[in-house]
Amino acid sequence: MKTQLKYNLYKLGNYSQKALVLIHGWQGSRDSMLPLIKSMKINNISYYLLEAPFKVLDGKGYSWSYEKSNGLWEIEKPKKLLLEFFTELFKVFNSKDVYVLGFSQGGLVCLDFVLFLEKQLAGVYPISGFFRDPKSLVDRLHISQKETPILIGHGKLDTVVPPESSKIAYKQLLNQGANVELLLYNGKHKIGVDFIRRIVEEVSRHGL
Repeated sequence: MKTQLKYNLYKLGNYSQKALVLIHGWQGSRDSMLPLIKSMKINNISYYLLEAPFKVLDGKGYSWSYEKSNGLWEIEKPKKLLLEFFTELFKVFNSKDVYVLGFSQGGLVCLDFVLFLEKQLAGVYPISGFFRDPKSLVDRLHISQKETPILIGHGKLDTVVPPESSKIAYKQLLNQGANVELLLYNGKHKIGVDFIRRIVEEVSRHGL
């Protein structure tokens, strides 16, 4: 695909059936999600592992945003790059065959951007994510995503991003008519085994 956003693509079996897009967190990279897809063992799928556009200045890895000198956060460039990526992806796959998973800052991307895509997705999985502005009363998803299954996951013992952030996201999305579910699992700032198992079940059922 012709896109400025960097990504790695892994194809398994009849890979044209469905796609799972994985969005890493702060200081991650397109390789960060590789252990996850190896543990999933889903057949007949294309995995797209995205890489954020901004290099973290005081550490390793990449970020989906950064704070500008005026105190505001840069979000327009990543939005533009992500929109370009999904526009190209929907030329390869029907949008209803595309799943999106994001962890931590990647969960933020799911909640603040992916849910506003104008074509219905197969499923969206924000993990340990948060709204950039949780007190805002704005719409939280595009009307096309009202029927998209949204499964929010969060570790009960997470001290990096408190579980309350996912509870807030769940309540706001539910109040706006989203098809959303919240799964809190034992663990800290990581992707729980129970959550992985649930995703594997849902994605594996697709197309059966």
